[in-house]
Amino acid sequence: MKTSKIYENFLPENGKIIAETACNHGGKIVRLFKLIDSVSKSNTNLIKFQVFLPEERVNKNHKEYEKYNMLSISEKNWIKASNYALKKDLIIFADVFGEKSLEISKKMNVSGYKIHSGDLLNSNFIFNVTKTNKIILLGVGGSHRKEIVELLEYLKKNNQNKYLILMPGIQTFPTPLEIHCLDEIRELKEKYLRFKVKVGFADHVAGDKQEASILPLMAFASGACLVEKHITIDRKNKWVDYESSLDKENFKNLTILSTNLCKLLLKKKNFTKHEVHYRKEFKKSVFSKHAIKKSSKINFNNICFKKTSSLNNSLSSLSIKNRRVNSNIKSESKININNLVNKVGAVIVVRCSGERLPNKAIVKIQGRETIALLIDRIKKCKYLDCIILATSIQKEDVQLEKIAKREKIGIYRGSIDNVVQRIYLAAKKYNLDHVVRVTGDDVLRDELMIDKAILSHLKSSSDVTITKNMPYGTSTEIISIDTLKKVVKYIQVPQNSEYLEYIIDNKVYFNVNYIYSKYTFDKTIRMALKYKEDLLFFNKIFNKFYKQHPNFTIQDVLDYLKSNNKIIKINNYKKDKLKKSLINTKLNF
Repeated sequence: MKTSKIYENFLPENGKIIAETACNHGGKIVRLFKLIDSVSKSNTNLIKFQVFLPEERVNKNHKEYEKYNMLSISEKNWIKASNYALKKDLIIFADVFGEKSLEISKKMNVSGYKIHSGDLLNSNFIFNVTKTNKIILLGVGGSHRKEIVELLEYLKKNNQNKYLILMPGIQTFPTPLEIHCLDEIRELKEKYLRFKVKVGFADHVAGDKQEASILPLMAFASGACLVEKHITIDRKNKWVDYESSLDKENFKNLTILSTNLCKLLLKKKNFTKHEVHYRKEFKKSVFSKHAIKKSSKINFNNICFKKTSSLNNSLSSLSIKNRRVNSNIKSESKININNLVNKVGAVIVVRCSGERLPNKAIVKIQGRETIALLIDRIKKCKYLDCIILATSIQKEDVQLEKIAKREKIGIYRGSIDNVVQRIYLAAKKYNLDHVVRVTGDDVLRDELMIDKAILSHLKSSSDVTITKNMPYGTSTEIISIDTLKKVVKYIQVPQNSEYLEYIIDNKVYFNVNYIYSKYTFDKTIRMALKYKEDLLFFNKIFNKFYKQHPNFTIQDVLDYLKSNNKIIKINNYKKDKLKKSLINTKLNF
């Protein structure tokens, strides 16, 4: 597996645990093979070996020299062990303590290295390890922040900070539980974000404690992308480094738990079917306490909330307070949006400036500006109370204002960048309760589906209604004024609201209703005016229909394109490149 792929998978929600064999092998290759077998039978595919020569760890006069000499494994046996682990489909990491152990590890086909925190000041050695272009686990336990930041600045300056993971945690055989600090994970992530590093966690709590299987899960919840956990075969054997080790069965159970539970750390993208079911079962809907006469206003005294067997809606007492009813409502009747007086308007968002096809809104087809052709289609909608053209305050958009006045529709001019604010303020100016969002690029917007969507939106009392199964450039969103207000207030990056459809199509945020067309069509068709090729496409369509059949529908166009595939190919190869940062804009509520 490529280094980049492995590194990308190190995320808290993936619950990756690396099996630290440490010196539990006691220098014996047979024991090491048993440890490899145990890891391969667990729910992780990550294993770490400590590769060293005794002189790399201590000088020969040190009291621990003989111990390290006894625990060291020959280069030949390390290669045997690594080959065995690779056959078991394990991804190997190696602790290296000097240039010789680094050279041995290079022959072991490892995917990454661990630099012990004892070597954090050995900048040149660390630099040489990073040049392998492998993942680097950098031990930072017991290190001053000055030391850490000095090293990171050095590596960044030399473009060697590509696959770094900081590993806080210390080993005191075993480390007392209270010494571990999970907040350090969060702090390191925040403080060293500028170095583009990840943060893991080296857990060294006593292996016989209940917390030994809980602390790693808490570390993931604190933001650790990886947890290092010691493994031994049987703690009763008291192999070297057993103090912080889980036995093979408990280690296996931990890896299963981390895989299952860490999935819960995934960011919530949408409602689950269970949440939908819960909502239907328990959420209450608004009812009339007693009869309410036509044209009366809703107030807190004439409504109540009850469970109902029918689908629940999202109407809150706040959203309907002071709204007038459009007909008599009987006592103890469920109240929906379509029981209220509603003003529904289409807001057409358009401006003349643009990088790809400037002034596309005023380019003429069959003697009409493209924006005027779009207005013609929107005027065919039966259930709209008004149409508003919402453009910017830029000088060049004066001509769009003139077109709006000529076509006798509303006009609002506002921010060029904050599109959702422009839509909202246009809606407020004309006292709309619900907005049909129309973009000026969509010259063939589907008026028939707009009408169906309006009826469905009001009947379902939804925050948002979106048409689905539509050719590109013909789909529509209908949004309540309260929903627009929330988006304007809580959007993280207002300049990204041009892509509003990606923000509001989310059931975590809103009650979203979908209405599907019955069209069958080539999915590569594009009916959006963004490139010169799109303009050629629209010319072909309007040249075919405009004079002979001015009230042509989307179905007419689709039927025509089925037997004229060459027209589809005029522009279907053009793709709109949307930055993830734009379409993933979040709301802060």
